[in-house]
Amino acid sequence: MHGHILQLCVIQAVASFIHLEPKNATVLRGSEVGFNCSTDESWDVMTWLLGGRTILTISVEHGPLGRDESVSTANHSMSSLSVWELVLMNASFSPTVQELICELLPTKLGRSSSALFVQEKGNVRILESNQSVQEGMFVIFHCQASGWYPDPSVSWVVNGTTVDRRDYNTSSLQDPSSLFNSTSVLQMKAETSTTVECWACVSAARAHQSSSVKLTVESSSENKVSSSLWTVNLSSRRRSVADENRGKVNLGYHTEDVTSSGHHDLRNRADGTINIISPPRVPDIIIFRSHNQKEEDFSNLYYKGGKTIRRVTTV
Repeated sequence: MHGHILQLCVIQAVASFIHLEPKNATVLRGSEVGFNCSTDESWDVMTWLLGGRTILTISVEHGPLGRDESVSTANHSMSSLSVWELVLMNASFSPTVQELICELLPTKLGRSSSALFVQEKGNVRILESNQSVQEGMFVIFHCQASGWYPDPSVSWVVNGTTVDRRDYNTSSLQDPSSLFNSTSVLQMKAETSTTVECWACVSAARAHQSSSVKLTVESSSENKVSSSLWTVNLSSRRRSVADENRGKVNLGYHTEDVTSSGHHDLRNRADGTINIISPPRVPDIIIFRSHNQKEEDFSNLYYKGGKTIRRVTTV
């Protein structure tokens, strides 16, 4: 008998409840957020407290009493269940989690609580303006995210692609008002014209805050200069070879008749390697030989001057 009575009491205790939903809420400062307090217990007064301060009192007979202007209420009760909704119209920022309590009097269970976390959304900007640089140069961008709580998540996006976190550095400081100020530094190689964006956000924000600049990449003039110098050097080299191979006018020299294919090929190969092999000099001394002159006379003259001598025999 006693066991049956104890079991009945336990069932009744489980059946009776006071519940506040949601148990946790995270919103941005200035946002609206609603909570529902429900119970099947009988009560006379429902009191709502936020951070230890009473913001709403509801009488079961007269409804809301002494309501704060920053809140609104709605009664969703049914025959066997009391359900009241509290809406915070303008959530106030606090660097700590705020406890929201729904308390019933008189009741055995007393109260139920939820945690409210209000975040702050600051601003973000890239310190540099639009830039125009040479291709291959390294460019540095600085991003400032100011007035956030908690510490914001900062990321970089280049040409629509998120930059790997290992490619930039971010540091943060908390000011006396508990807000965070973050600085992020990105260094990148200029390869093509693009848009550089810096994003910042906190978990309660539906969208990130962003700042962007244009990076214009110009082709490097180094290649153009190198090409120009190569052309000038090649032209100068050809003129130098031509000057070096220019001989004196030799009225006694007759051009050979180059008509055979072998001579023709030889001339083509010689022309194709003009920068490597210089053609022989035109001789400065011409010797005319008659039938009465001896070979020894030519030999002596040949070795005496130490010069290359072209022999021309007239008949």
